[in-house]
Amino acid sequence: MRFLRANPFITLSSILSVCLSISLVLTMMLFAMNAKQTVKDEVTEMFGTMDLSVGYDTADNGFIDQDFLDRLTAMEGVEETSNVLISQLALSSFGGEAPTYSLGVGTDELVKSRYHFNKEVGEGEIIINESLAKALGVGVGDELTVEGKTLSLIETFKDNTGTGVVPDILILSYDDVKRFMGGDIEATYVLVKTAAGTDNLKLATQIKGLDEGLRVELAEENPYLTANLSSLSIFIYVLSFFVLIVTSLLIISNFETFLYKYKQQFAIMRSIGATAKQLFGIIFIQSSVITATGAFLGVGLAYLSQRYVQGFLQDWMGIAVARGDFHTGTTLWVTVACAFLIQLFLLIPAIKNGKTLPLKVMQENEELSFSTKGRRVIGRALLIMSIVVLVFGKLVAVDEENQVLSVLAAATIFTLSIFVLFPLYLSPILKKGAPFLRRIAGNASYVAIRNVIPQVKKNTFVILTVSMMMIIAVFGSVMLTTIQNNEALYLKSQFPTEVVLQSRLESTSLDPFKLKESVEEKMPGSEASFISTYTGAALMEGDSRLDVTVLRGDLDGMVKQGFIDESSSDEDGVIVSEPFAKKHDLKAGDRLQLETFSNDLEDYVPLKPLKVAAIEGEFFDTDILVDWKDDTFSDAGFARMFVSGGVPGQLESLKGEFPELQVHSYGQSVKESNEMFQQRWSIFIIFLGVMLLSVTIGVFNTLLNNIHSKRKEFAILRTLSLTRKGIISVILTQVLLYILIGISLGIVVGAVISYIINIIDPGPLAIDYGIIGGIVLTMVVTTLIIFTPLAYRIGGRKLTEELNE
Repeated sequence: MRFLRANPFITLSSILSVCLSISLVLTMMLFAMNAKQTVKDEVTEMFGTMDLSVGYDTADNGFIDQDFLDRLTAMEGVEETSNVLISQLALSSFGGEAPTYSLGVGTDELVKSRYHFNKEVGEGEIIINESLAKALGVGVGDELTVEGKTLSLIETFKDNTGTGVVPDILILSYDDVKRFMGGDIEATYVLVKTAAGTDNLKLATQIKGLDEGLRVELAEENPYLTANLSSLSIFIYVLSFFVLIVTSLLIISNFETFLYKYKQQFAIMRSIGATAKQLFGIIFIQSSVITATGAFLGVGLAYLSQRYVQGFLQDWMGIAVARGDFHTGTTLWVTVACAFLIQLFLLIPAIKNGKTLPLKVMQENEELSFSTKGRRVIGRALLIMSIVVLVFGKLVAVDEENQVLSVLAAATIFTLSIFVLFPLYLSPILKKGAPFLRRIAGNASYVAIRNVIPQVKKNTFVILTVSMMMIIAVFGSVMLTTIQNNEALYLKSQFPTEVVLQSRLESTSLDPFKLKESVEEKMPGSEASFISTYTGAALMEGDSRLDVTVLRGDLDGMVKQGFIDESSSDEDGVIVSEPFAKKHDLKAGDRLQLETFSNDLEDYVPLKPLKVAAIEGEFFDTDILVDWKDDTFSDAGFARMFVSGGVPGQLESLKGEFPELQVHSYGQSVKESNEMFQQRWSIFIIFLGVMLLSVTIGVFNTLLNNIHSKRKEFAILRTLSLTRKGIISVILTQVLLYILIGISLGIVVGAVISYIINIIDPGPLAIDYGIIGGIVLTMVVTTLIIFTPLAYRIGGRKLTEELNE
């Protein structure tokens, strides 16, 4: 502990780095967890514990009988049901009778959670919403008259303001409403709670198959929010890992400076009998104190951030977070994991210095260069391995998952190889570059570089820490900007019209012509066309079969929307894509002989010859487009419908009629895409800012210690020829050299990694020069602000004091 007290700045900067990194990880993790919980809470607030509801539109005068209920409850996955009667009952109020939305409910918890009331409503009792009670001037215990029958008010419930205009609702007992409605009706709507693990979408489709007139509504989270928060969490976890790596490198850099100053004392301790285990224990305890203190402060800072920064984050990122839970259990586990990872890195200097013999300690402390042989072999082996893994991932691996893993592994191994090899080649590069710099910047800069060369080994972690930060900055900014650009291009390709309707099922029995009729009915003046899921066939070319992708489409609708020329619409012909036509030398009027595989015959069966009616561009990313009325490929069901004209909101009601349907609009998709990018960019900037602060403090602390340890050398240079201005030039040249070498290495490696990762999904890379330039400018300007006054003071000290110190 005496060593830590004697080096307060090294200790405090290391603790601060651990504190900031762990606090940042916890703050972002808690924000993502609370955002996810908020989405779930909103669904529960709206739908209760219900998973889906089944019924008929009031205007259709449909009702559910006992036979339907028996079939519904017998379905696999249905755990609990609650019958609800919906009607307009006459409420005596304001001197007259007003038809009011009324519910007849049972006493189960399912219906209570859906409509948010607590008491069991029995015969002769009623529950109403708060605003209606206030308007009528009634309270619990008063009486109301409905359909001429006097009912006792037993409870009021909060108004659902989330739906805009607040509706008045009367909740009566199931038996009372059934008597008012009469007939054999058992329910207007049935609330359904499904068993855990049930595919609710699939169940909804099965229920819809019982009666096409049914409306089946799913109680589901907003799919955009759910997907967004899931990917956001992954992004946060990846960045957190990188932050912890940079923090670990930074602390090792600080620790190496600390150990350099005390290795002689360790050598003396070894020489008088201290064992390697005891020295390891000393260093391990010192590093553990730093990590534990930083982790403890990090949890405290995260707690304060979660209380006071969460509002800023949700406003900045546009993500609603209604809850502020600290999740103590999860927080402690994550803190322990982060501290363990950092401590794992700090075992390197503990093991290395604990086992060193006394004489070896003295030698290592004054060594100017690395042991080149073993390091060069390891570095080159890693470099060759990265190339092999990359080639394997691109050329050998078949499935996409293995390709992605291989490319990511190659990028990681490549980075390690550069980190191993770079220090070996840095000294020779500096030696060869020093004379050139001498001619440009003068003798002072030449002296500075010559003095840097012996210090390369000791300051390797300084360079690697700066370069790691720049790798993250370059790679992260390039990937985020590239993904945004690719997403914009992808959305344009997926939305030939403003509105696209899509089936969430891979195989659906939905009738697209009926859907088109419903769309044009709800949006008068609109035009619609549709395509199927992809199906396949084989084209014989010589003795080999070539796979061909085929789509079915509503060619008449596509002509009206201007997707294809009227001459292309031919029920007896097909449209082929331009690349496919060029590849197989096809032209309009040619005949195609395709084959399809028969499971029954276990062999390929020839289809009827298809006439090429027209050749279009790369239309819907398919080789062949056939008319829907042609039943040759009837196995391909509905996939998407393209709607021109009208407002997307007008089609939301279609989800009740077609449960598997999703309604997408280009404008909304672009907005959501931009929001997602902004969220990730904001988080990236926050992480980068914290890393920059930690790296700046840690690296500058190490360099300050280096400069103070070399004050006698500077004094000797002053006695020879250098003036104060020359000393300032030497110090600034040395410090800037370390910073700029780290920055340059990071930019180059970050760019190479970006190109390696781009192999997964080739496309143009978008480099964000602004963020890279901003970091470089910040580091350089901060270096000049901090080290110029220091160099000025050192250059002005009395030579006698400096030489005798």
